[in-house]
Amino acid sequence: MKRIAALFFVLISIVAQGQSYKFAWISDTHIGAPKAEVELDSVVKAINTFKNISFTIISGDITEKGLNAEFDLAKSILDKLKSPYLIIRGNHDSKWSESGLSYFLDLWNEDSFVLEKGNDVFIGMNTSIPWKGGGGHFRPEDIFWLNEQLDEINPDKNIYLITHHPFNEETDNWFLVNNILQKKKFKAVLNGYSHKNEIYKFNNVNAAHGRSALSQHQKSWGFNIVERKKDLLEFYEVTRNLTPSLWGQINLNEKNEIPMIDSLQEKNYGVQVMWTRNLESTLIANSLIYKNKIYTADFSGIVTCFDFNGNVLWDYDTFGSVYSKPAARDGILAVATIRGDIITLDAETGEQKQSIGFDQSITSQLIAIDYQGAKETMMPKSTNSNAALIVGTNTGNLYCLDLETLQELWRSNDANGMIEVEPLFVNNKIIYGSWDSHIYCIDAREGWLIWKWRDKENFYYSPAACKPVTDGKSIFISTPEQIVYSIDLNLGKTLWKKEKYDTWESIGISNDKKKILLKGYEDKFRIIYASNGREIKSVKMDFGIDTMPTEPIEWKDKILFGAKDGNVYSIDNKYKSKQLLFLGTSRVHSVQHVKDNIFIASNMDGKVVLFKLK
Repeated sequence: MKRIAALFFVLISIVAQGQSYKFAWISDTHIGAPKAEVELDSVVKAINTFKNISFTIISGDITEKGLNAEFDLAKSILDKLKSPYLIIRGNHDSKWSESGLSYFLDLWNEDSFVLEKGNDVFIGMNTSIPWKGGGGHFRPEDIFWLNEQLDEINPDKNIYLITHHPFNEETDNWFLVNNILQKKKFKAVLNGYSHKNEIYKFNNVNAAHGRSALSQHQKSWGFNIVERKKDLLEFYEVTRNLTPSLWGQINLNEKNEIPMIDSLQEKNYGVQVMWTRNLESTLIANSLIYKNKIYTADFSGIVTCFDFNGNVLWDYDTFGSVYSKPAARDGILAVATIRGDIITLDAETGEQKQSIGFDQSITSQLIAIDYQGAKETMMPKSTNSNAALIVGTNTGNLYCLDLETLQELWRSNDANGMIEVEPLFVNNKIIYGSWDSHIYCIDAREGWLIWKWRDKENFYYSPAACKPVTDGKSIFISTPEQIVYSIDLNLGKTLWKKEKYDTWESIGISNDKKKILLKGYEDKFRIIYASNGREIKSVKMDFGIDTMPTEPIEWKDKILFGAKDGNVYSIDNKYKSKQLLFLGTSRVHSVQHVKDNIFIASNMDGKVVLFKLK
């Protein structure tokens, strides 16, 4: 009897391995683009006409701009699917997310997935980077999650990876996932992003690009049906005629030897590294240097205080995700969560002092200023501090709060788009860009609008992610349109603009305030005159395409900056460039001067390095 039962289970296993099933594959719905909701509704209705769809996979770029209303509309349509669906984010969902990705979780609970079907396992992973465009990246949290999931999966099962970005150099650290899955029965990758149907192979991994659901640049809206046969994955395109058309196959019996990729994740090119710390969590904002201490606040919500020797003096859990750089003044440290909580801590001990909650997402980087206005707090204060905290939100509100009591001193609601950037405080003015395509200048004492500036009414070219720099008379910005502007600080009038420098939101200013420092979009660094924008020198680099907004700095006779490729670079007074330090395959924040010849650099994967120039 036992032999019969054993044989039965063997037969069931064989049937399961050889079973055939179909699933639908939707990608790049871009809700918020013209007619996108109408075409997605047509796609959903079409999928529902097929009776044998086991599930539906949606591989990112659900929305056009990551707005909460776009997500609501997308979900209302996708929920009409008769088959279960699994969904991941894309770069459009993350680059401008007004909720810092939290609204996606509110709607769908998870931003990754594991689905087991017979002897197959489909793993959906995010490659989108919070508030950053220009290629994909696997976050440290997602790598940890993948390892956890694989520990629970039968090693004999076939693994299919679902991503938004392609599984190649378009996802900068693709090799980390490759090296994990290389040890498993890794069969194929399905990705969106490319808006086309195509079979490809990279590092001997079989893969397929999937088309956009939209009809833009195509004859019709559409999606794919993927049929899992005994030895094949077959891909069929379905458009408005509802007739599946075979366009590609992946042979599952093909014996592919997937190479392990040997990739060093730290390299010193000649600096003295004093210490390195790995937070093991995405570090969206830069660290703060305040009174001989370094403060970090990461995606997991942990605030950490280091001394200059790298010792952890204290840490604090905000129980939320932090996207904003902390701010400090008069011994008080302020940190904000994306959900809208502001918490103040004793900067020396980490003890909590105050907290308040907002009904908006806190999206700007925080700054603390010396408030010189006449408004007084209603709440009693225990010190004579006049420090104030400047906070921007996803709705475009800018708040000035007394730092000690967190009481509101004033509020500006002039902007109509998310405030992401670190505001500039100069001459009792607060200057910041918004994703409504404007720059605003606000009186820091009363909150009044002094001026607002816009060159072009275009959301995508908004001067919202570039921290302005100033020489005290003008402010300077670089936009995603790769234009550099000089704007009169008092009047908000354009003094000059240069369209030939191809810089992407990365701008700094020299110590003497006479030169503007521009990290280019691709393999160039330029130094130009602040007075007229005329080029002084163009330096040939080798960092590739770089869309990571950073602020280059000048120290003595050197320029230092971080890049998207994971390196810290320097340029000397003879305009010779060199790599200083490789922090790993992750975007590097702005390098900050600590003291003397000591600097700090960090990347978005949570690596923090204190180093000394020799």
